[in-house]
Amino acid sequence: MSNEAAVTAADIARLAGVGRAAVSNWRRRYEDFPAPIGGTPNSPLFTLAEVERWLRDQGKLQTVSPWERLWQLLEAHRGDQEPADVLAAIGDYLLRRTDGHPVAPALLNEVATLANEHGALTTAEALWDRFVQANSRWMAVTTPEMARLMAELTGLSTGVVLDPACGGGSLLAAVAGRTGGPVRCLGQEIDHGLAALARIRLGLRGVASEIATADSLVHDAYPGGHADAVVCDPPVGERQWGHENLLHDERWEYGIPPRMESELAWVQHALAHVRPGGLVAILMPPSAAARRSGRRIRAELLRRGALRAVLALPGPVHLWMLRKPGQPTHPQVLLLEATTLEWDHAAARAIAAWRAFDAPDGTAEDEPGVSRTIPVLDLLGEEVDLTPARNLPISAAPDTAEKLLAGHRELTARLGGLAPLLPTLDWTGHGQPHRVMITIAELVKTGALALLQSDVPPNPTGDAVPLLDVPDVLADRSASRRISRDLAANAVRVLAGDVVMPTAGHKLVARVVTEPGAVLGRGLCLLRPNPDVLDSWFLAGFLGGSANSRQASTHLSAAARLDVRRCEVPRMPLAEQHRYAAVFSALGTFGTAVGRAGALAEQVVQATVDGLVDGLVAPERT
Repeated sequence: MSNEAAVTAADIARLAGVGRAAVSNWRRRYEDFPAPIGGTPNSPLFTLAEVERWLRDQGKLQTVSPWERLWQLLEAHRGDQEPADVLAAIGDYLLRRTDGHPVAPALLNEVATLANEHGALTTAEALWDRFVQANSRWMAVTTPEMARLMAELTGLSTGVVLDPACGGGSLLAAVAGRTGGPVRCLGQEIDHGLAALARIRLGLRGVASEIATADSLVHDAYPGGHADAVVCDPPVGERQWGHENLLHDERWEYGIPPRMESELAWVQHALAHVRPGGLVAILMPPSAAARRSGRRIRAELLRRGALRAVLALPGPVHLWMLRKPGQPTHPQVLLLEATTLEWDHAAARAIAAWRAFDAPDGTAEDEPGVSRTIPVLDLLGEEVDLTPARNLPISAAPDTAEKLLAGHRELTARLGGLAPLLPTLDWTGHGQPHRVMITIAELVKTGALALLQSDVPPNPTGDAVPLLDVPDVLADRSASRRISRDLAANAVRVLAGDVVMPTAGHKLVARVVTEPGAVLGRGLCLLRPNPDVLDSWFLAGFLGGSANSRQASTHLSAAARLDVRRCEVPRMPLAEQHRYAAVFSALGTFGTAVGRAGALAEQVVQATVDGLVDGLVAPERT
C-alpha cells in the first residue's frame, strides 16, 4: 500500500459535497476515476492527491474549510492509531513545538501552518470539535452552550473547580474561560485518551490543571477534597458502577444509592468534594427527579438544604444546583421549566432566576408557567417529585378579563393589517413561461456573482464581533451570537445586499443581508452579486423557489447537502429584475408579519382556553 494519504468513499463524498452513492456511480461511469490502492472490496482506499486532482478536473471538488481538510489529513495518516491518541500527540506538539511525536510529518506541517495563522488553541479546538462529530454515536459530550451556562451559573471567579467525569475537559475549560482569573482545575476521567485531551485543552488555555485517569466512583483520585465548586455531566443509566463494593462508602451521606440510581451516586460524590457552602452544578436525566427508587435520597437532600434548584432545560435535561450544607439556609427550592423555549431564552431565564434566588436576600420572583420558589415541605410528599412542570402553575394566562380582551384586540389588529401587505400581481398569466435560465455556477464564472463560504471553526468563542449562523438565517433574524476579534480577523464578513443560505437541509432558504458587519458562520454560504448586473432580492427570490430546492439537493439523506451552484435564475434586464425584486421583498415582509401574528394567535388561543377553564370568561349569552 502507498505511503501517501488515503481516503475512503465517505471521505470523497465529503470532498465533493455528495452522497456515497454518487461516488459509487462515478467509479462505474468514469474510466479515469482513480483506482483503489488498498482497503477491501466493500471499503476501498484511494490516494487523496489523485482523488482531489480528479475532482478538480471534473469540476466536482467542493471548497472545504481548512479545518475539514486538516481532519481529512488526520484520518488519512493516523494508520492504526486511535484518533484520540493522534489528537493528544498533536496537542502536545502545539504545546511544546518539539519533534519526536508519533504523527506523520505531512500532518504536523499542516497543523503548524494553521496554528501559525489561527493560533494553537483554535487549531486544537477545531480538531476536537471534528473528533466529537466523528464519534458522536458512542461519546456523549457536554454541548458548548450547556458548558457556558453551567460556568455562568457556578459564578466562580477564583479557587478550585473539580469535574469528576471530565471527558475532554469542556466544562473545566468553560469555567476557566469565564473567570479569566486564577482558577485551578481538577478532573478525573476513566478514558485515558479523553483524559489526555483534557490536559492538552486546558494546557493550551494556560490553565493550571491536574487530570487523573480512573473511575471516580470506584477509585476516587481526590478523596476528602474540598473544591470551591464541582461541575459534572455524569454518565447516565449505568448499572455496573460499583454498587456492591461501595455500600458503606462514607460519601453516601444522604443515603445509599440503589443500583438503578447511579446519578444520585454522582450527586453525593460531588457534594463530598466541595467545601461547606460550595456549589455543585450537575446535569441529570429528567427521570431522576421522580423515580421512586431515589425518593428517599431526594427527600434527604431537600431536608438538609443541599438541593437548591432544579432547572428543566431544552433537550430535555435537568440541571441540579446544590450547595453543601454549612450555614442555615432558607427551606425553599427554585424550580424552572424552560424545556420548550429556544436555548438562548432558556439560558437567560435560568441565569436570572438562579442569581436572584441564590442572592443573600433570596428575592426571586415567581414567573407563572416558568419558575417558582417553592417551600421544601411542599415537595416532601410520598413521591418527592421534583419535576418542575408538575410543580408550577399551569400557564401564564392573563389574570383578568380585561387583559385577555386586550390580547384579542391586538390579534385582531394584526390580522387586519396582513392583507394590505400582499403585493399586487398580474393575474393574466403573462409571466414569461419560456425563460432563458442560467445557473449560479455560470454566473460565478462570468463575474456576476462571488460565491464565498465560511471558514469559521466549529463552536467559536468570544464576544466581540457578531456571528451570523444557521439558526439566525432560518429564523430571518439578526446575528444572535458573537466571536472573538482574532477569529473574525480573517473571516468572511457579510455586506448589505449579500444573499446568505445554509449549505445543508431539504429546502433552500435564501436571505438578503440588511445589517452588514457580521461574520459568516459555519454551515452557511454567501452570494455577493454585482449590483450593476444582479438585484439581490431578485436573486434571493428565485433561489427560494421549490424547483431550486430540488435542484440544489445533492442527496436525500436526513442531512442533505445543498449545492447552490446547481440552482438557476432567469436572464433578465436589470430593470425587469427590480420589478420582481419589489414583489419578493414585499412577500418577505408579509411572511414575517404572518409569522408574528401566528405566534400571537397561539398565545391568545391558549390564554382563552385557560380563561374559560378557570372561569375568567364565559361563552356569550344569547
